[in-house]
Amino acid sequence: MLKSMTGFSKVEMDNGEGKCYGEARSLNSRYLEVSLKLPRNASGYESRLRETAKRVIKRGRLDVTIKWDKGDEYGVVPKANEEAIRWYVDLAEHLKRSYSLEGALTVSDVMTFKDILVYEEKVLPEEILFSCFETLLTKLNEERQREGGLIRENLVQRLEQIRENVEQVEERWPEAIKNHEEALRQRILEISSSVADEAKVLQEMGFYMERLDIAEEISRLKGHVQHFGDTLDSTEEVGRKLDFIIQEMVRETNTIASKSNDLFISERAIQIKVEIEKMREQAQNVE
Repeated sequence: MLKSMTGFSKVEMDNGEGKCYGEARSLNSRYLEVSLKLPRNASGYESRLRETAKRVIKRGRLDVTIKWDKGDEYGVVPKANEEAIRWYVDLAEHLKRSYSLEGALTVSDVMTFKDILVYEEKVLPEEILFSCFETLLTKLNEERQREGGLIRENLVQRLEQIRENVEQVEERWPEAIKNHEEALRQRILEISSSVADEAKVLQEMGFYMERLDIAEEISRLKGHVQHFGDTLDSTEEVGRKLDFIIQEMVRETNTIASKSNDLFISERAIQIKVEIEKMREQAQNVE
């Protein structure tokens, strides 16, 4: 299915310890470019996330931003430093035995000691990170496919306009070449020095008319039109291929326009070029 290179998606996930917010947008680009903005404690997953993106997005610039709301003001959770507490308790027992001291430690006493509490930052869980990232890509791809469907409809309509104009050129060409040949014959005979030179004049006229023949260009242009239509139904990434076919269509249309001096054909060639340029604008947005 045809996919656009542009799209946007947004996701929010909550696992009870915090919320994961994600945004993804893709833009036109000749190749695949991936830019990730992740929470500081998730930077170690960047390489794996890039590989995940490459399996889903084949072409375009992809910008992904993921934020982790830890759910509290400071984003850290206080925990008892068990090792420090044991050290203080052991020290108190040692002092009591060594110096015959009396008394017992209380919780209030312990809480006044240094380094009793440690603060651990809430990290973005790996499963939440990848779930958020993959959901972003899935939604982004759905949006790209939706836009791709609209692009395809537009391209099909313009392709049909081109096909109709090419058919009209093909129908007109035999009459146009005949009229041109007759007009050229009369003009040459008018300026010829004598009737005896008519055979040579006709030979030269044949060479000239051969250079004006657009039958091959018409045939190739029809082939490119058919190829373009078939490519639109491909399940692969076709953006570059469509661009190449359009270049070939432009080449053949320009040749037809330059060779023919028939007003009807020239007008149809102009219409074909107009439609091709509009198709080019659309095709440049295809993955």
